[in-house]
Amino acid sequence: MSRFCLCERVSHCCLAILLAGVLLKPVSFAVSPPPTQEPSPVPTCDKTHSERATLETELSLTVGPEQDSVSFKCSSTANAQREPDKDNVYTDEECKNAVPLTGVFENAVLEESVSQDNTKTTYKLTIPRASRKTEKEILYYKCTLDTTDGQAHDAQTLAEAGRECKVKITVDEVTKPDPEHEQNGEQQASIIECGDPTATKQATVSAESPLSFKCGAGMSLHPTNLTDVFDDQDGKCAAEVALQTLVDATLTKAETDPPQNEQPVYQLVVKTAPSGDTALCYKCVTTSSNLETKTNSEEESAAKECLLKISVKGSATSASAKRASAPSVVAFFVAAQMSLGLVYMWI
Repeated sequence: MSRFCLCERVSHCCLAILLAGVLLKPVSFAVSPPPTQEPSPVPTCDKTHSERATLETELSLTVGPEQDSVSFKCSSTANAQREPDKDNVYTDEECKNAVPLTGVFENAVLEESVSQDNTKTTYKLTIPRASRKTEKEILYYKCTLDTTDGQAHDAQTLAEAGRECKVKITVDEVTKPDPEHEQNGEQQASIIECGDPTATKQATVSAESPLSFKCGAGMSLHPTNLTDVFDDQDGKCAAEVALQTLVDATLTKAETDPPQNEQPVYQLVVKTAPSGDTALCYKCVTTSSNLETKTNSEEESAAKECLLKISVKGSATSASAKRASAPSVVAFFVAAQMSLGLVYMWI
């Protein structure tokens, strides 16, 4: 074998390796692990910089509008008891009148997590967002260090001695939108309005996603027959045909009467996706350019209608999307075959 042929084959092999590297560049599954974060310390009643186990007079916590829980400890260093029992809570600042927790917030719960030595407990108060109120609510728990015989047990003395702590939990108010207003707002946001007499609106509909639309004030939908549509395959939105001749779909008008001066809403539902994308068109025509009063000037009439051009997604569109989901695999095999073939040539 001549030196020239050998060099040529080596260069081909190097080129194949380089090409494989370029093609395989997108196929990278190496993902850097997310940085670990140290958990935030649980708030505790413990008084800092104290030689013996003592508690603060009060521990203030807040459940914000975007939160649904808060955690706390009575003490991290000493044995302490919490009052009242976990199914109840205090709503008065003096912590004298215990009431059921679920009576204040429906489905609220206080969970307990005991330390390994079975002496220190972490409490987690969870309040479902659905049960939150539109006004602020304050809840109280009371923590008391275990006392020995001979020590005073009245609340004032215990608090002064740093053996009792009041846990004050402020549950912030939340804003709850009116369900009916929220639903109407979502519906309005999803409705396409064709109201500009000089505009062309674009929309997409599929078997999975119906399309809702309406005409602007003082305009009416054309074709007037709900079983007809304009064929827009040529982009002219001119030929009026039966909707079923283009796609298996139905156009319906809202059953409920719209408010005064409000236009009706139409919904286009595709029952069976066509084999390929299909172009439909509707027109919202101003009253002055309606069929009964339209002028002989096509230019003047066209200037008084809003075109709604609709693309009906075909089944072939989704199939092609699936086929395009594995380009990297194809690139891998192409590069591998090229490299293997050139290696055999070199050998």
